[in-house]
Amino acid sequence: MAKNPKKKSKKSDYETGYKKPPKEHQFKPGQSGNPKGRPKKITSLKEALQISLNAEISTKTETGEIKKITCAEALAKRSIVDAISKDGPTRRMFFRNDIFNLISKEPELEYDEDETELLRVEKEYGKLLKQWAKLSPKLQKCMRKIFTAALMDLSNGNQWE
Repeated sequence: MAKNPKKKSKKSDYETGYKKPPKEHQFKPGQSGNPKGRPKKITSLKEALQISLNAEISTKTETGEIKKITCAEALAKRSIVDAISKDGPTRRMFFRNDIFNLISKEPELEYDEDETELLRVEKEYGKLLKQWAKLSPKLQKCMRKIFTAALMDLSNGNQWE
């Protein structure tokens, strides 16, 4: 005689069968069928726009290649194409938001000797401020008194070196 698989085993009193999976294949207590959980709700328009603009889409380049770019890049490219092709509202948007200043590079500036010296002093002053911030408050207070006294002497016409 063949063994009946629906009979209770000697090891456990659990009977397997239709809608009764074996114990090792059942959900564990506290475990759900969706370990990642429900996706978060989008609560604002700003958040929805951020998600949509960061999504990647496939598009063809000028050479015919298929390339993945973000929706923000695609929107920027399309807006520029529309502005170039005499689309009034898009062109006005660029002018209103002064977007054309984004593409202009700052020209290389040449400084005369006075301005170069001023830039050097400004850089040195920045270093001194960083060093000043690292000093203890007591030392800063003491140094402040010394500097104040020296400046008072200079304003009174006393020369010191």
